[in-house]
Amino acid sequence: LNNRKMRFPNEPARHKLLDLLGDLFLVGAPIKGQILAARPGHQSNIELARRLREVYKKQRLTKKYQEVSTKGVIFDTKAIQKILPHRYPFLLVDKIVEFEPGKRIVGVKSVTVNEEFFQGHFPGHPIMPGVLLVEAMAQTGGIMMLDGAENTSDKVVYFMAMDKVRFRKPVFPGNQVVIECELLRRRSTSCKLYCKAFVDGELVAEGELMAAIMDR
Repeated sequence: LNNRKMRFPNEPARHKLLDLLGDLFLVGAPIKGQILAARPGHQSNIELARRLREVYKKQRLTKKYQEVSTKGVIFDTKAIQKILPHRYPFLLVDKIVEFEPGKRIVGVKSVTVNEEFFQGHFPGHPIMPGVLLVEAMAQTGGIMMLDGAENTSDKVVYFMAMDKVRFRKPVFPGNQVVIECELLRRRSTSCKLYCKAFVDGELVAEGELMAAIMDR
């Protein structure tokens, strides 16, 4: 190039390797592993760094709140209580099983006959109140909102609005409710979520929720 000889016979490969190392710096954390690259480019390098960054953020959050590693569980009840201020009988999320920070979260609520609200809703025909299904969805989404807070004990998530809420089927004692929340829009202190609740793979409730992060 420019009438200059290459310093090394594999100089183009070395150049690509340096590009890869520079792009992987975007992960923001040390990488312990082996990376094999075939015809790498900035676009593919940055996509790899983005995915590694997502894995790193999830692992960092798990280590921060989860005391005991459990297969298939991101946060158990004890970890959730470090993030949310809710307590029995109003903590309506038992565990988090999937989590993509800033994108989506999946929580689980196991509904038992011992829930206090079944004493009055309804005697002889227990059904989980729809408003508590919405609350369970909001709490699941709240965990995703608070994931970036330095000290979650100083923060609380407030409902701002709900829209397009639909209840499709009743939820009974013995059901396990799987709640999926997807982040639609996020600002510095507020966000909009689309949440769905399932029992045995069937949709039982859905809706758009808006909430804000406030100081306690």
